[in-house]
Amino acid sequence: MARKAVKATEVKAAEVKAAEVKEVEVKETAKAEVVADKAEEKAAKKAPAKRAAKTTAKKVKEEAKIDIVLQYQTLEVSAAAVEEKVKAQFVAEGHRAGCIKTMSVYVKPEEYKAYYVINDKFEGFVWLP
Repeated sequence: MARKAVKATEVKAAEVKAAEVKEVEVKETAKAEVVADKAEEKAAKKAPAKRAAKTTAKKVKEEAKIDIVLQYQTLEVSAAAVEEKVKAQFVAEGHRAGCIKTMSVYVKPEEYKAYYVINDKFEGFVWLP
């Protein structure tokens, strides 16, 4: 019987050691999971900003091209053509096209003219075709 008691004690001691080893493994696994979760959170915080920037860039590219055409009696002219004429005249007057910060164009179809003001300084008009 003494042998059985010693064996039972040894078995219990081995079970306790196994339980302790499992507990340590569980704690290490939990620590590793916490570290991995923190790393994922950091990556997730950075990723949406990049995704948002890419999505915004795609939306800008996907915008529809708008062409505005003015029709008056026999006159038909697009807004882009008027803009190009104004810029060409501005450059012909000795200015640089790159210095245009603001440009306002006022179209008067009954006069067949488009009046413009550039950078709140320069003004003039162009004839509409």
